[in-house]
Amino acid sequence: MDLKLEIKKEKDYTHIIVHGEVDLYNANELKEKVNLSTDRAESPNLIIDLKDVDYIDSTGLGILIGIKRRTAEKTGKMVLVLYSDRINKLFEITGLNKVFTISRNVEDAIAAI
Repeated sequence: MDLKLEIKKEKDYTHIIVHGEVDLYNANELKEKVNLSTDRAESPNLIIDLKDVDYIDSTGLGILIGIKRRTAEKTGKMVLVLYSDRINKLFEITGLNKVFTISRNVEDAIAAI
C-alpha cells in the first residue's frame, strides 16, 4: 500500500496525517517529507497522526525515533496520535510507549504540545 501524507501547518505545530503502511519500502519517504515540512515550519512542534495506519514495521518505528530525535534537537515536542489498538499494542510491546508522547485523539495531542 502506498504512503500518503496530509500536512497542515499551524502556528504552534505541524500536523501530519499519515495514510497507508509505514514499512521498509516507504519509511524514508515519511522521513524526507516530515523533515522538509518541519524545516519550513514556524514551530518545531510536531503531531504525527497515525489514524489511517494499520501496519508499521521496525523500519517505520526507527524512522519515528529519528524524527523525534530531530524534533528534540530543535527544542520541539512530538506527539503521536494512535487510534488502532493493534498499533498501540506494538508500542507497548516494544517499550516505545515510554519513549513517545502518545495520544488517542488530536485534541489531546494539541494539549500535550
